[in-house]
Formats: sequence, structure tokens, C-alpha cells
Amino acid sequence: MKNKKIGWSIAGAAVLLLALTIVIISNKETPEVTMDPSPVIQNAETDEKTVTPEESEIQPDTGEEYSQPEPTEQPVLPSEEPEKEPSIEQPDTDSAEPNDPALEPTAPQQTKPETMKPITDGTYEIGTDIEAGEYLVFSNGITLLENTTDLSGNADSIVFNVALDGRSHTYVTLLQGKYFTLDGGEMYPVAGAPDLTPVNGVYEDGQYKIGKDLPAGTYTLQVNDQSDIGFYEISTNSRQDMMAMLVSDVVEGETPVDVADGQYLTIRNAYIEVK
Repeated sequence: MKNKKIGWSIAGAAVLLLALTIVIISNKETPEVTMDPSPVIQNAETDEKTVTPEESEIQPDTGEEYSQPEPTEQPVLPSEEPEKEPSIEQPDTDSAEPNDPALEPTAPQQTKPETMKPITDGTYEIGTDIEAGEYLVFSNGITLLENTTDLSGNADSIVFNVALDGRSHTYVTLLQGKYFTLDGGEMYPVAGAPDLTPVNGVYEDGQYKIGKDLPAGTYTLQVNDQSDIGFYEISTNSRQDMMAMLVSDVVEGETPVDVADGQYLTIRNAYIEVK
């Protein structure tokens, strides 16, 4: 019985010793080793990893000083420049001949206004039937012109009346609100009237606007061979108004006349030759 108790005591002591050993081992502190991992930079060009610690660090295991490696120089990529547009070569005008027609500027062609459709026989209200303004009237034989303030037929309503014979012509200025009667001829607004400049340089019966049909200057007026007496008149406008008349005289031989721009010269049974 005594031996059995001793055996149990030894066994219990062994178990207790084993338990203490396990506790001591489990509680034993192991030294922690901390390492400061250095950041790693990936080089996009060479695929190499470059360690970039601070200026210097101590390696955790050996205690040796760790020096930072020299950074590798990154290749410089060429900057992208915008493509230059191809230059257009200009023709060398200095080497061209001065008389080259291709290099001479062409002046715009000037065209005379087209002749308008003529206004023929009739009585017209100025401003309603025809526009107010200046007209050029051509005779087709015997032509009567009359400008009145109304259509009453009274003598005091007449502004002017003119009789043309042969192939003569005259200017008239018609005012707004009055009436004009044309009998035996045709007329045009001056902007679209035929040109009165004679091809042969001989100005015969008719009325001419100085500066437009005949240049200003001094001319010799001569009588037609078929007539013994001629006639001329100089006016300041074409209203056919007696107040606008400057000179009115007969011609029996060569007679000098002076006309200025803007005046109107009327010739009958006479002519002026311009060379």
C-alpha cells in the first residue's frame, strides 16, 4: 500500500513538472525584430526596382550603414512638336518680265447705261404716272410739249409750252404734282437717254447740256446753208423758264459763244463744228 502511494506521488510530480515546463515555454518572450521597409519605385523604362530610403539607414540584421544608391538618370523623351504645315511657294514676280500681261492688273470695264424704254404720247401726272426729274425729249417731226399746274385748260395754269420741229431735241425738268403733255415725240429720263455727242463732231439743231453733251469753252456758231438767220439761247437750267435765260440772240454769220459747265445751249438753224 505504501509503495502504491509513492508511485502516485511520482506520477503527479511528473505531470506538474510537464505543465510548468509548457507554461514557461509559452510565456517566454521572443524578441521582436522590426524592419523599416523601404519604398520601392518602379522604373517605367527599365523595369528595375530602385530602393529609395532616407539619406542613410542601419540594416536591421548586420548594423552596417546602408548608403542610398545613385539614382539612375531617366532618359529625356523628345517633346512632341506640332507638325508644320507645308509652305506654299509664292511665284517669283521679280524675275518675271515687266510687260507680262498676266501680272498687269486689269481695270474694271465701264459700261454705259442701257437706253430705257421711251415715254410716248400722253398726259402724265408728275409723281404718279411718271417720276419728277429731268428728261430728254426727241421730236419725230412736229412735237408739242406742255407743262401745267392742273388739267383745267386755263391759260394761267401753263408753266411752259414748247414746239419742236424736224429731228430736234430738248431737256425738260418736271416738278412733283404738275402735269405734262407730250404730243408727237418720245422722251427718256436723262439717266437712260441716248447719247447726244455727234460722231462727226457737228452739233446741229437741239439743246445740249454743257459738261455732258458738249465741253465748256468758246465756240463759233455758224448758220446753216439753207437759212439766212439762225438762233441760239443759253440757259441756267432745263425748266424752260424765262427767268433761267441768260442769252437769246439771232445768228447771221459766224458768232462766238461762251458756255460753262451746267448751262444749256439751244441751237436752231445753226451748227457748231468741234474738231
